[in-house]
Amino acid sequence: MFRSLATVLLLILMTACTVPVESPSDSPTASPTPIVRLATFTPAATTQPSTLEPTPESTRPLTTPTPLSHFWQLLFPGAEVTTTQEGLTVLRHAPNLVRYDVLFEHDPDQALTIGQWLDEAPTAQAGVNCGFYWEKDGEYLHMGLLEVNEERLAQVRPRWGAALIVREGKAQIVRAPKKTTPPMTFGIQGWPTLLWQGEVVAELADLDGGDIARRTAVGVDNTGRVLWVIDSQGSTLQGFARQLLGADLGLVDVVNLDGGASTGLRWREEPDGPQSGVNSLPIPCVVTFSPLK
Repeated sequence: MFRSLATVLLLILMTACTVPVESPSDSPTASPTPIVRLATFTPAATTQPSTLEPTPESTRPLTTPTPLSHFWQLLFPGAEVTTTQEGLTVLRHAPNLVRYDVLFEHDPDQALTIGQWLDEAPTAQAGVNCGFYWEKDGEYLHMGLLEVNEERLAQVRPRWGAALIVREGKAQIVRAPKKTTPPMTFGIQGWPTLLWQGEVVAELADLDGGDIARRTAVGVDNTGRVLWVIDSQGSTLQGFARQLLGADLGLVDVVNLDGGASTGLRWREEPDGPQSGVNSLPIPCVVTFSPLK
């Protein structure tokens, strides 16, 4: 009996070992599975995708927008104003999109503040003090070039300071202008040059006596716009120049105008509207700006 049981078990084991195993090639639907050795697999260059998938939002680097150092307020097409973090008040305009006018009073007793001058010009929307002036024979005279719409109100002071010249819709600062300077849409001369080709003028170190005063300047930025800038808090000449350079205004060339009690820049959003800005003490001269009709 035990022999018969052992025989039966032996037969079962022999039968299992002789059952044929189906080869993958024998099946019409089977396909060989490739073996990939991950430790040594290097894809060929041609297997790289032709376009990169967008980076998932969760893994994109975070960026912080650069904050604006000041906000420009539109006065009219081509002209805007701002106050910088440094406390500078600025009027910026395209030289071909404003009408320039000059109001000048030779009688010292008739001098007006910039706000009063602006009231005298109801169509103007902004005004700033002119260049330097002096008193001769009981009259105020402008020192250096002052010209508007090809009418020369004061002659060029040769080889002195620099001048803003607007001609054919383009503006530039000209150092040491010549007396033979041809007619222009607008021109004003001052002293000394503060910035030249984007740098503080080296000569300021010898000219700066360390006096702190209110300052006015006019310059041209790297896009050709004209900027009138005042510092109503007071600074030295070199300090003013450094402020102009560091105030994110894009200024390239700048000349100093009359400062001290003459410093002022006023504007209004609409003709005959209320005024804003910094006022001056009574002065004989103001440059006004109006939109082109």
